[in-house]
Amino acid sequence: MGLMLSVVVPVFRSGPILPALHARVAAALSGVASEWELILVDDASGDGTFGHMLALRACDPRVRLIRFGRNMGQHHATLCGIKAARGDVVITLDDDLQNPPEEIPAFLARLDEGFDLVIGRIRDEKKHSAWRNFSSAFVQRLVGVVLGKPRDLSLSSYRAMTRRAATVLGSYRGVQTYLPALFFGLIPAERIANVDVAHDARRHGASHYTLRKLLKLTSYLLINHSSVPLRLTSALGLVTSIASAVFAVYLVSGALLHGTAVKGWTSLAVLITLVGGAILLSLGIVGEYIGRLLVESSAPEQFPVFESHG
Repeated sequence: MGLMLSVVVPVFRSGPILPALHARVAAALSGVASEWELILVDDASGDGTFGHMLALRACDPRVRLIRFGRNMGQHHATLCGIKAARGDVVITLDDDLQNPPEEIPAFLARLDEGFDLVIGRIRDEKKHSAWRNFSSAFVQRLVGVVLGKPRDLSLSSYRAMTRRAATVLGSYRGVQTYLPALFFGLIPAERIANVDVAHDARRHGASHYTLRKLLKLTSYLLINHSSVPLRLTSALGLVTSIASAVFAVYLVSGALLHGTAVKGWTSLAVLITLVGGAILLSLGIVGEYIGRLLVESSAPEQFPVFESHG
């Protein structure tokens, strides 16, 4: 029983449900760990959520608090909590009680089989909207293509990891964080496994997962953790160059065989539009890479921590 557990929860506008979360985590850990801590990372909620967090800490010193100065997103808040964790095993779960804390022993049993990272796989369909389930499936497929995630391995925000895995993940110093990219870039795939877990209905509020956030996370995956857009840009440039060369040969051949005419402005306009669009697209993608490199090099710190308690 000499195991210490750290439970990391990224928090965003979920203050009223935190006492219930704390009570269920405490009950779930009472028989499996000699020591534990609950790390709540407030992602700049701005609605009084941090006051609820302070009240929890006043009642239980095992609750540790971190507060961001500005909103960064779930992946940043989770990684920040992982870095701060002191446990032999680190658990991450959502703040809305859709990840039942009672499933934690199942994660621990899977870790005991020799894995370093265990990810919860939802037994049935997630209790999300159809759009949210579709977008999650799309991102999972994209992660498989870009990062080489095994097809039979599912992703979710409910995870457990060994101290070794948490330390390796904590070595990342980048500003634009996408956790699955770190998992498959820093932990051998054979050391990652799934465990089947339940997924409950949301107990409080509404999901803050929007199309904008999906696109932002996708850009982190594609731009910050892969060179796929640059490769696609190179392929686009090659295809455009070949198409332009073929079109030029066609025009020159027509002029030599049939003579020239005043016409042709349509072909010229189409050609200019095609090449110009490809150039602008390429410049935009390269510019995005340069902009993110600038952010990485000029950021004063990885996480905008405003205050912490414990």
